Amino acid sequence: MSTTLQDLVNRAVFYSTEVQTHFGGLIADAEWEVDFTADPHLTFSTENGVVLRARPHLLGSESSRDKTWLWGWENVNDFPEAVVGLSHDVRKFGAAEEVTELTTSELDLDEELALRLTLAAKEATGKWAHYPAEAGAGTTVWLLVDADALVLPQPQVKVSVRALMQGLTQTTVSDHRAAIESYVAKRGIPVEELPAGGLRMLFADGSADLSFDDERRISNCDMNTPLEGEAAEQYAKAAAGAPAEVGTESTAPRPDSTTAPTPASSAAAGDESVHHPAEAAGSSAVSDSSAPHAEDESAPELVDEAVTTEAPAARSEADTGEPERHAAEETGTEPAPAETDTESAARDEEETPAEKPKKKGLFSKLFGR
Repeated sequence: MSTTLQDLVNRAVFYSTEVQTHFGGLIADAEWEVDFTADPHLTFSTENGVVLRARPHLLGSESSRDKTWLWGWENVNDFPEAVVGLSHDVRKFGAAEEVTELTTSELDLDEELALRLTLAAKEATGKWAHYPAEAGAGTTVWLLVDADALVLPQPQVKVSVRALMQGLTQTTVSDHRAAIESYVAKRGIPVEELPAGGLRMLFADGSADLSFDDERRISNCDMNTPLEGEAAEQYAKAAAGAPAEVGTESTAPRPDSTTAPTPASSAAAGDESVHHPAEAAGSSAVSDSSAPHAEDESAPELVDEAVTTEAPAARSEADTGEPERHAAEETGTEPAPAETDTESAARDEEETPAEKPKKKGLFSKLFGR
């Protein structure tokens, strides 16, 4: 049985949401600049200096003008292998798993497509941070990002519960239970089965009891801090080496909570853009519902005591700040600041357009076919 794009989205959405929130916290209020030479790098800086230097991988681009997505592996702008190589890995993965959307060079856009393709690419490659960079003329370039600083800290109950609640506002999640099982496997979070098909997530600082309806959707979440009672005993047992009761795992390279992308190498200037013909200089803004940002205010407020929250209904079509590709023209306009997963969640609840990092320059080459 072949894998579907929705299967990949389910497996990736919660882990991606947590990483994007962490990413957003690191680059909040920073300007960004990207270089697409043979030594690609993505730099975020403030008036006090560089806050993050990362290695970007061009995944694809979307054009609001042409209403299409173009995969980076199509490489109409002849970017170096260092820039588009990872997108080829996504295509190969798609061919092996029979996921048509990953092997079709150009696709018609809808509200969620860019984010969903990016989530699938994360599951395929094990690269868990992304940045949608606006290149002008309605083109947004979606990048997967590597940096040591993006390694997640040890799991915490509030952070994980927030990732679940926010993830459901990012895009359609068809099987909440499967999505959680994939998330806890990636994060190394011990779980215990509860009566009536529920699931308890265990953390050093607390626990979260999840209930599901007949369609495997989260119907309720009880968060308890600090860790005590039966949950404390279960966590101690798991910490002593008992296997976590996880039902499914991703078929793609599984990221550990400690796995991080390789840092970008020092690069020269001379950025190029990814999609269609154009000229630009080296920075672009990110706008993505799952793009990095600090904290989502639309997520349920979590307190240091037992909390019961109803999970938000999964969005059928989420706003994702997808990268637009196609012809971009040199412009000096500053792209909208990057949004985080938390912000994108806020966007729909309603997503409050937070200010994204501003770009310092333009892509040296605009996208075109």
